[in-house]
Amino acid sequence: MERIVETIQADMAHLTDTLLEEHSVRLYSRGGHFSKNEMIPVYFLLITGCGDPDVYNNFLFDLKGDILKSGKPFALIDEPISLPKENLMLLSSVDTSSPSSVISGLCSLISVNGDSERTVIAQKALGEMLSAAGTDVFAIGGMLALKMTYISRAIGVTSDKIPMILYYGVPSAEDTLFLCFAQRTGFDVLCISPDDAAKDIFDKCPFAAKMQRESLGMSRSVMPFPTSPVKAKVSTVAYNAERELDTMLYNGDTMFRAMQFTKIASVVLQTTYEEIDLLWDQEAKYRPGFAVNGDIVTIPVVFAKINGVEGGMQKINAYWEMIEDLITYRSLYIVKAPAYRSPGISASRQYGPYHRGSKIDIDGLMHSRLNRYGFLQEYLQRMIFEKAQAILDEGMLIMDSEQEAVDYVMHVALNLNERILRLLQQYDFTKEIPKAIVVDTIEDPFSKLECTQLLMLSYLGFDVLIFAPSGYRNIETYVSDKAFETHNTGEYTYGLRAPKFKIPTAPRTRRKDKGGLFAGLFKKGR
Repeated sequence: MERIVETIQADMAHLTDTLLEEHSVRLYSRGGHFSKNEMIPVYFLLITGCGDPDVYNNFLFDLKGDILKSGKPFALIDEPISLPKENLMLLSSVDTSSPSSVISGLCSLISVNGDSERTVIAQKALGEMLSAAGTDVFAIGGMLALKMTYISRAIGVTSDKIPMILYYGVPSAEDTLFLCFAQRTGFDVLCISPDDAAKDIFDKCPFAAKMQRESLGMSRSVMPFPTSPVKAKVSTVAYNAERELDTMLYNGDTMFRAMQFTKIASVVLQTTYEEIDLLWDQEAKYRPGFAVNGDIVTIPVVFAKINGVEGGMQKINAYWEMIEDLITYRSLYIVKAPAYRSPGISASRQYGPYHRGSKIDIDGLMHSRLNRYGFLQEYLQRMIFEKAQAILDEGMLIMDSEQEAVDYVMHVALNLNERILRLLQQYDFTKEIPKAIVVDTIEDPFSKLECTQLLMLSYLGFDVLIFAPSGYRNIETYVSDKAFETHNTGEYTYGLRAPKFKIPTAPRTRRKDKGGLFAGLFKKGR
């Protein structure tokens, strides 16, 4: 009776033990309907991504060590297989007079280390694959036949044990074909890559339909296969239970751990004037448009300019009370003063090495002397520079040239003040949203620098409100009207002096229910 190869599912929770199961154990644990002479149950597994670097290093090191200790015929492939010239010379003996003779000749080259049964399986598998391939039969078949013969001899394949190939890295198209061929020949095939981009590498291969795929989530570049263990943290039972509970509770879009996310995208809400008051105290996760996509959270923010004073000078005290009421303990309160100076002519020389056109070299900038945020967590540093790039990519600044836009954006990104940095550090992206409230009572328009600063705050996930009782142009001078909303609420009022309100030091209850200007909008009969 001809033996068949059957792909079975691996238990990821006990991976090493599962891979090292004896042939007979695999059969018995699955019902025992076949004997060793009838079926070869194999694992065909792709694991991409990585977790904690030290734990991942030790997992790979221990896996290889345990396989070697088991006596299982084993090959670790972590670089392209180079065949000796004498092996390649065997191709000259293949009859190429017809497609069928090519396939027959290539199949005859296979010898799986003297294991006659597995040799027959390999020859049949190769014939089926080449018949399905259609084109490049000689090149593909020659590569598969010679590599199978070469590797099976190198690792000492025997008839009583299931051999294994552990492929480490991102396989090429040729590698993926060979791994599929090895699986069909009765090898356990385990492909591991810390680069999560490798999860799609087998999609174009028509022979990988039965592959079991697992992703560990995080990703990093492929480093050399570890040759020694590293000192790593060991998880307690309680810690693992907590992580499992985290997965159950916080893996959706309704409940979140504190500081769960490190990547954001901000979207500006299109609202009526009245809705600003309703949204102001809402946590991010309760706002319309909030979304979680993988490890990125989308934060719906308010970015609005409010022209005029409802009721004019007769209601000016209520106007100031309303603005003060909006200031939370996580706010910036800015009274417009005469325009700041521009970055200066040295900006282009300073920033030149760290961008090409409008593309910022974020990695280079993070490691440069210009980056003064080294005390912040790396995700915050990167987020600041990524938002600078997003401003340039989305064209929301109205500048005289691309170079000018780059200079202003990089200057602002590199010079955020201490208050902004602290608000960013405290910012839990699913919860309370930090605020920037600007009152503009003077005739000077906003400078290019001021406009860029306010736009940057919006991209960093701040709510931004600009009060212009006179209705004069300010933010729209250099920022596209696509970036913010404008509300005309009452009489244009001139000659005002904005109060210097203090920032609260702790959360407080707003007075809006006691008759603030927004509250008046919702009175009965209005």
